Amino acid sequence: MIRLNVPLVPDKNVLNNLFEKNICTVNDFLQKKTSNLQSVCNLQCKEITKLKDSMTVECSSPLINGYTLYLSKTLSTFIQTGILKLDKLLDGGLFVGNIYELCGPSACGKTQLCISILLNIIITTKKDIVYIDTKNKFSVKRIKQMLKNKNMTNNEINDILKKIHVYSVIDIYNLITCLHGLKQKLDPIIIIDSLPALYLSFIGIYKNDGLCYINHISSVLKYLCNKNATILITNLAVKNCDFINNFKPAIGKYWFHIPNTRLMITSIINQQQMCINISKSAYIPLDYKCILSINDHGVS
Repeated sequence: MIRLNVPLVPDKNVLNNLFEKNICTVNDFLQKKTSNLQSVCNLQCKEITKLKDSMTVECSSPLINGYTLYLSKTLSTFIQTGILKLDKLLDGGLFVGNIYELCGPSACGKTQLCISILLNIIITTKKDIVYIDTKNKFSVKRIKQMLKNKNMTNNEINDILKKIHVYSVIDIYNLITCLHGLKQKLDPIIIIDSLPALYLSFIGIYKNDGLCYINHISSVLKYLCNKNATILITNLAVKNCDFINNFKPAIGKYWFHIPNTRLMITSIINQQQMCINISKSAYIPLDYKCILSINDHGVS
């Protein structure tokens, strides 16, 4: 909400009159009838209308047509995960500028899937990847094991490890600081594993401050996506009979609509396979699913 100030309202006396009538923001000003504002501002109808028009132009998002937006996009619109069935399910791979959520119950393979996608992207694109670890469980040993099973040399393994930038965060404040620090990166690929580990500590506290922090995190993530970031977040699924497979995402209703695409994960056959179901997406039909295998090479 943009607060009224002198550049938006040319005269300081008019600004003070508006504040006295509890008209403090641009939204308040635009919603008032022009006839009512005339008496408050001591301005003519034509001047009030001109002032409203200038505020609308100044404070609105810039207009852009589809062709200009298309030209501004990078050539690489999709980033393939390297898992054929998953890329097919996602209609080509991870769409640049989107937030993807991997949601599932504990120990269903979310971290394994993140690590597999991370390594596949580095191997095929040579891009650096930011891995934000909130559980302090990032395992270099597991990564080396997976790469050795792919018949890679020690030099190749070391080169891949140099492309992984791990940030270990212990609370939600560190996460916010970390995300702000990534604003200067060019087209970053970011994996956050996992968000509930930081948020759930606020549950049950009077005047839940966690919600405002989630709001802040969501805003920064959307900002990064506008800068062509690709973001992958793991979330815990909890029991609820109203959702697919009797599970719903944790973190609450506010977060429910933040990810562009949500993949619900369930483990099957003694956790040697996982089923991935599209439960939310703007461009993929819902309830499409695939089954992936978990082995010594990772997820395939």
